[in-house]
Amino acid sequence: MIITCPHCQAEHDYKVIDHINIDRNPELRAKVQDLSCFRIKCPNCGETALAVHPCLYHDMSNQFMVWLWPEQDKAPKAEFDPLAGYRLRIVDSLNGFREKITILEHGLDDRTIEIMKLLLFSQLNRDLDVVELLFHEYDERTGDFRFVAVLSDGAEQYAAMPGAAYQRLHEDVDAYLYTPGGEFARIDMQWAQQALELLHELG
Repeated sequence: MIITCPHCQAEHDYKVIDHINIDRNPELRAKVQDLSCFRIKCPNCGETALAVHPCLYHDMSNQFMVWLWPEQDKAPKAEFDPLAGYRLRIVDSLNGFREKITILEHGLDDRTIEIMKLLLFSQLNRDLDVVELLFHEYDERTGDFRFVAVLSDGAEQYAAMPGAAYQRLHEDVDAYLYTPGGEFARIDMQWAQQALELLHELG
């Protein structure tokens, strides 16, 4: 894959990881989370940089696939038969890629999480200038869902929502919202806005 170094603008052909089967290569999970599998070193200037490129993450044990597709053009159709019970998701950023993997490998409903993020985003933005909100973890001890808010100045702040909020929302999501299987769905905060409007209409 030809990548332009952001430091010296030199172009080089790099061998990148474009498919990850985490059951066969479990060591790659940590490299996805710390982004080291997306770092390249320029042979011209010696600087390192993040190379955001298409990558399919396949977790057979937890039955999901997440496709990182940062390109402007529409992602091509998946060249495999849909697998029964699989959740198929597509994202366009590294943060979204890591977040979606974390949510799905813990067996959580990412549709419910995105609606929670939308509600929390509205609350936090009354006092803070939040540019991105990401799921961080589920605290089994307290039952809270923890999120990290990235502020416009680059600072990060943690916020939490109770597990009861997830359960209430999840019941409505499960009952009223349908996500078609067999294709990669983009489940993000834009989707959550439309989903929340639909839930309000349904009462």
